Amino acid sequence: MDVLKEGFDLAIRVRFPPLAPSDLVMRTLDTSTQCLIAAPSLVPQPLASPADLNGLPSLDFKTHPGTHSWLLENQQGQTATVFHEPRLATDDMAVLREAALIGSGIVQLPTMMIWQDIEAGRLVQVLPGWQPRAGIIHAVFPSRRGLVPAVRALLDFLAQECATQRGFAAEAFKTLPSQRSSS
Repeated sequence: MDVLKEGFDLAIRVRFPPLAPSDLVMRTLDTSTQCLIAAPSLVPQPLASPADLNGLPSLDFKTHPGTHSWLLENQQGQTATVFHEPRLATDDMAVLREAALIGSGIVQLPTMMIWQDIEAGRLVQVLPGWQPRAGIIHAVFPSRRGLVPAVRALLDFLAQECATQRGFAAEAFKTLPSQRSSS
């Protein structure tokens, strides 16, 4: 979407660094932490290393042709790129979550979307010591000058709500067995 050309007051986006230069003003709202998850029946025990992902069925958030990969980082700063051939590639995260819940494959999804499924045991973290890079949740808008009060109030509300939701998810993740064992 072209915020300027189409006359929008703002757009909410999640992008992964590095971000491309833009003429738009950006306000960071939060980070979008990511998890590699699957149904417990697909991965009954957490995997030890990124190489263990090879050969397992996968799902991906893409619709264009090309290579599919997960870029993972561990707490020591090491990175690993894991290439995979997904059974399903779509731009619909709800479909990916549902496919993961029925055991169709491993998928990278935002933590905010699946933490309750992990807490309830419907999904498990596949590789607890390794995480996909976090995205940046941000609002973009044409200019700070002329920003109407309602849009400014919406931006402030969104920033506060993101912080509140992040707190709920962080608290829930502290109680998960896979989180305690990987810390």
